[in-house]
Amino acid sequence: MPHGSAREQVAVVLAGRTDAMSSPYVGLVALPAVLAPSDTRCTGETLALERVTRHHAGRAVWASVDLRLEAGTLCVVTGANGSGKTTLLRLAAGLLRPTTGTRRCSGSALYVRAGAGLRSAQTVSQAVAGTAALVGRQDAAQTAVARLGLDPLAHRRIGTLSAGERVRVTLATALAARPALLCLDEPTGALDEGGLRVLLRVLDDVRGAGCATLVATHQPAALLPVADAHLHLCDGRLVAA
Repeated sequence: MPHGSAREQVAVVLAGRTDAMSSPYVGLVALPAVLAPSDTRCTGETLALERVTRHHAGRAVWASVDLRLEAGTLCVVTGANGSGKTTLLRLAAGLLRPTTGTRRCSGSALYVRAGAGLRSAQTVSQAVAGTAALVGRQDAAQTAVARLGLDPLAHRRIGTLSAGERVRVTLATALAARPALLCLDEPTGALDEGGLRVLLRVLDDVRGAGCATLVATHQPAALLPVADAHLHLCDGRLVAA
């Protein structure tokens, strides 16, 4: 599918400013994923972070960030371990409160740590349906399971799956929930070539539905050719790569 230029869809400004206002925070925690519900509009600007910082142990994780994502945007986030990728994604999803600055999201936000947060005793079908039900899309669960090639595993318990299979289950939850904003944290690590192809197909599906997507990864090579933007965290700053 054709995508607009990164300049049109993603705006990133790094300023180091300290005059921003604090922001209200609302989040709903649910396994196997986390949803922060709002309205369901999936057009135009999906996410806006304005003058946002996040402090840990009294120090800023990264410099003040302004970030805007449009519906249908795929943005890859890279950086070394400890650079703040997960913090950025969790803040974007509404699970962390900015220390300074404001966050706005035009619809539901879903944070997924790929392969993690799944209840071992749940079956694949239960895990996907449970997350989809949080946004009233339980009817989409079966289709998502099939789309990820998980039909043969539908009645298997999560605790019996391989790492790659668990990643596929978390991707199925994202596909079924179809949030306005999807934050995928390290989805590529446990995937073989077939799994990477499935990931790209899921990303294409959610983008076609108008979902804005942030993907943090240490393995960007497979994702950058189809991404609208590449952001890199280095030395406490988020830069357009």
